[in-house]
Amino acid sequence: MKRKLFCGISSFMLLCSVFAGGSVSYGSSASTEDNAVKNVILFVTDGMSLNAVNMARWYQGGEPLFMDKYFSGLSRTYSTDSLTTDSAAGATAFATGHKIKSETVSILPDKVTMPFIEPTKPNEANKPLPTIIEAARLAGKGTGLVFTSELTDATPAVFASHATSREFAGSIAEQMVYDGVDVLLGGGSDYLVPGKEENNRKDGEDLTKVLKSNGYEYVTNKKDLLNSKTNKIWGLFQPEALDADFDLKPKEQPSLAEMTKVAIDKLSTNENGFFMMVEASQIDWFGHDNDPIGMISEILAFDKAFKVAVEFAEKDGNTAVVSTSDHATGGLNMTNYDTMNDLRSALKGAKHTSYGIEGTINESNLKKVLKEEYGLTDLTKEEVAAVKKGLKDNLSPVIGHMIGKRIGVSFSTEDHTADDVGIFAYHPKNFKPTDFMGSGVIMNSDIGKYIQHVLKIDMETLEKTLYVSGAAFIAKSATVKVDYANKENPVIVVKKGNQILKLPIDKNIALIDGKTITLNTLTLLIDGKTWVSQEAVDLIK
Repeated sequence: MKRKLFCGISSFMLLCSVFAGGSVSYGSSASTEDNAVKNVILFVTDGMSLNAVNMARWYQGGEPLFMDKYFSGLSRTYSTDSLTTDSAAGATAFATGHKIKSETVSILPDKVTMPFIEPTKPNEANKPLPTIIEAARLAGKGTGLVFTSELTDATPAVFASHATSREFAGSIAEQMVYDGVDVLLGGGSDYLVPGKEENNRKDGEDLTKVLKSNGYEYVTNKKDLLNSKTNKIWGLFQPEALDADFDLKPKEQPSLAEMTKVAIDKLSTNENGFFMMVEASQIDWFGHDNDPIGMISEILAFDKAFKVAVEFAEKDGNTAVVSTSDHATGGLNMTNYDTMNDLRSALKGAKHTSYGIEGTINESNLKKVLKEEYGLTDLTKEEVAAVKKGLKDNLSPVIGHMIGKRIGVSFSTEDHTADDVGIFAYHPKNFKPTDFMGSGVIMNSDIGKYIQHVLKIDMETLEKTLYVSGAAFIAKSATVKVDYANKENPVIVVKKGNQILKLPIDKNIALIDGKTITLNTLTLLIDGKTWVSQEAVDLIK
């Protein structure tokens, strides 16, 4: 009877803590110096479910993927306001160790409506959270971001910028340039330069000139990347996202594995170590479009890149590698009751993803293209009609469902799902995120805390000191206003006596007494409130 009563009281106390917004974990984190490493390589497999991994495994004959050996547990992905997260909130959990509100970028939530999460203090709503990239840079480590999306896409963005919306691409791109990432490789060159294209900068600034003036090499093709001799480099190889692995031209664009190797080679020259994030960005995109071939393409591309990282870590002896997904996408299910050979025979004709045939397929040649690209020779009248309709709207799901029907793969949604996702990890002493938390199922934010722990980075202290409210100037009897004379490039103006301090928004520079000073972090304007470096506050006497 006493045991039942104790259990009842414990359950009641747990529920109280949940509804009070308290923080509850599956286990307690370990704290031993013996598990520290110099380097961490984090992979984010955007949108990758375990069902999709299984499909990729069967595609290559049922042989284990390289990642299989390193499976170590599951991650819960929900955000502070939703059972199902988006990439911005999901990746921020890794970048900062905090769950946040969906669609926001590395800032504290204005409110918390989900359980097991500490509520935000009233004066800290939307406060920028220091990221592991920023913390590693301040610790003297090398930093890197590698991805196949545009640089402003949610996952790379959360590691080097802060915003109330992931859609603020212009602001995010500028912050990323000024945030000091040593090596950045991926897509999205349009976002750095002015021009007439939709994604070009509207403020007239050419951020490639900023990079070069700050000592970076800027490259736009694979040859220049591989011939690069500098360890500070940005490479953007397409105006928008890179091509999928099945579709890319290998002489023009680097693969995810090639970019990963280049980044490791350059960052590993830093004697203090490094942190880098590698995103297999488009597993998610093909999940949204229900394209199984595209998902296979990008999962296998990730597996090759993961192998590059683990093989480096094994030789290095001082590097941890962690891979997980921000969420799953598409609700993929395999319900094939045929043999593996039957499935593979239906897949063997696939040469490109649905994105790869855009611009080559039309109403007059669709049967020819589908035969040559996918081996589809048995199209029904209904399927032909669906393809014609898809040509005017979105062809990818049409092709995806046609192939899926033949291989026993279906999708329950074109959106994200709330599935738990896999964690794959290597540590030289076999100390993985699940060991850190003492549980096989952990929170996505625990992965961020694990990275901080093994790198010996004190993020808790940094959260109190790196970004401070602009009100700190007022406490020093100064006046503060935002100058919107240039609407695309507002500036915080601080005045005290004869002192005038100017802090351009989204940059890490201060203008005072005719001098330009480089600050240790960005100046931000978030939902009408200013956040600045303590270094900037200290300039006012």
